[in-house]
Amino acid sequence: MNKTKLFNVEGDDSIKSQEVFGGNPTGILNLNNIKYTWVKGLYKVMLGNFWIPEKVSLIDDKSSIENLTDEEDEAVQQTLAFLIFLDSMQVNNLPNIAEYVTNSGVKNLLGIQTFQEIIHSQSYQYILESLYPNGVRNRIYDEWRSNPLLLKRNKFIADKMQEFVDNPNPESLKRVLIANLALEGIYFYCGFNLFDQLSSREKLKQTQKVIDYIRVDEASHVVLFTKIINETMDCKEESEWIYEFIKEVSLQEIEWAKNVYGNTILGINEDSTEQFVKYLANKRLRGIGLDPLFEGATNPYLHLEVEGRANFFEVGANTSYSRSESVDGWDDF
Repeated sequence: MNKTKLFNVEGDDSIKSQEVFGGNPTGILNLNNIKYTWVKGLYKVMLGNFWIPEKVSLIDDKSSIENLTDEEDEAVQQTLAFLIFLDSMQVNNLPNIAEYVTNSGVKNLLGIQTFQEIIHSQSYQYILESLYPNGVRNRIYDEWRSNPLLLKRNKFIADKMQEFVDNPNPESLKRVLIANLALEGIYFYCGFNLFDQLSSREKLKQTQKVIDYIRVDEASHVVLFTKIINETMDCKEESEWIYEFIKEVSLQEIEWAKNVYGNTILGINEDSTEQFVKYLANKRLRGIGLDPLFEGATNPYLHLEVEGRANFFEVGANTSYSRSESVDGWDDF
């Protein structure tokens, strides 16, 4: 595989040549003629999602954090440690993929996603700075050094991405695309659910608003990688290793979430954790045209998706922000 040239006088930007990978672009961002119709719609949604974490005041959470149980407080710290890793990984990883993307529209979307991941990283720092003293903040950032389970998870996904960096070829590309789908579409959501649960009981409600901003971005990232995969891979032909990979990702997520949350957080138990992860895995597989892996898995937290978040953007938020789950026609992008 070859990286795209900055300027290629022998390039071809005609629609028939605008492949996601393996094209021969000139290097000119010609957005007048775009091969993939979904690019424009997704571009508008992602661009409309601009926000900064400081728009949400966390003053009230400085008080409500005192009401957390010891188990809840530890779960918040462990969750933030993992979320920090995930977005840090994407800031470093996405440009490596973009270097080989030959469709200018898709490359632009990856650029927007990278910027959003930086905002997410800033958001976690803002949350930590608002809620915890400096010593605790540093410990959370370094949690992977002392937590073998977190290190195992971090290395598993990071190694898949490093394989593409070290040896960029069609096979490692396929694996890094599926790894990105798993990261964006499975790994984040148990952590998000923790903050939903706490907010439903009047704890860290403002922090949950920041998490909601992040979740909206992540929904568009899932769409982006689902589209890239569907345009570039025959997942049914690749299904054996994809199922194996998604199964391993899911089992690691279940193991981690049971370890962090167990049965000690009100609204979360080990059974609901397992159901939720399996539900997410099935949903991502369906998105790339594959049958579910886990039979009968349902979303045990569906009530939290409608409870208390309908007016999320009406108070103290950017009213021009477009929530991705409220945008009609995601499947048409």
